Amino acid sequence: RLRMAVEQFVSKTLELLQEEREAEIEETRIWQENISLKDLQSKGVCLLKLQIGSQFTGLYGRTVIVLEPRKHLGFSTLPSNSFGPECVCVSTTVKTLYFLWD
Repeated sequence: RLRMAVEQFVSKTLELLQEEREAEIEETRIWQENISLKDLQSKGVCLLKLQIGSQFTGLYGRTVIVLEPRKHLGFSTLPSNSFGPECVCVSTTVKTLYFLWD
């Protein structure tokens, strides 16, 4: 009986997390369509004009790519943003990298 309750809790939690992730992806899509990239960067939700600083293999063989500002543009640090180490890239374009919490 307890096992069934735990399984139901886990199942419902996974379902809710998936719904939340889908809502965040939809919100990002709407932002991309309606707000300029420069404004998104000023809000701290996207970073423009990055380059690959380094690349290595992380846990479980996953590729880790370290991004940094383009040096030829004169930036040595990233603009203020709300990204942390738990961010996962969900959509990339040539000039922009978008993140959602995982």
